[in-house]
Amino acid sequence: MKAGAMSLWALGCCALSVAAGAQSRDPGWEFGADVSFQPSKDTDIDTTQIAFDDDIGLSLYAGYRVSERLEFQFGLDWNTVDYVASFPGVNPGVELTVDTELEAFTPFAKANFNFLDGPFTPFVTAGIGWAFIDTNIPDAPPQTSCWWDPWWGYICDTFQSTRSTDSFTYDIGLGVRWDASPGYSLRFAYEKHWYDGERDSPDFDRFKLGIVFVY
Repeated sequence: MKAGAMSLWALGCCALSVAAGAQSRDPGWEFGADVSFQPSKDTDIDTTQIAFDDDIGLSLYAGYRVSERLEFQFGLDWNTVDYVASFPGVNPGVELTVDTELEAFTPFAKANFNFLDGPFTPFVTAGIGWAFIDTNIPDAPPQTSCWWDPWWGYICDTFQSTRSTDSFTYDIGLGVRWDASPGYSLRFAYEKHWYDGERDSPDFDRFKLGIVFVY
């Protein structure tokens, strides 16, 4: 019985030690990855009607903890989204439809504020970025090029330029953080993203689940 009590005491000490370590968010670096889910959305941009499908994206980032409450991050968002776009043609009364996918790379910077000092805390986040978007809509006739490859011999292929654009982005969100151990944390967040276009600023919802490696 005495040995069993000692074992329980030792196990309790270990658990308290881990919990105490998990609660510490001293100043330092951390590196993380998020998987994001963007629900489907229909929107109008200028005279174009666009129906976006659901999308799974990825974020990679590095961050610095100024304190247990305040963190700064910088990183890269990447996602591809299937969509259908309908817009007026050159001739009056003619509507064109394109079924394709866009690809977006968005470098970003964010600030997170944790409300609590403990291992489990809600937080708010706000960020800015610049999105580089390839719409995959052709904007020039196809062109064929040929070249000599030392392994495969004479090769010809056809390329077609597609319309690309870029946009300032900004977002706000809220979530929860759990410092599961001294080495890593888990995060879940909801964010609202805006793309600052010339005439419109479409917005998108995103849900993010990620892991943070703490140093």
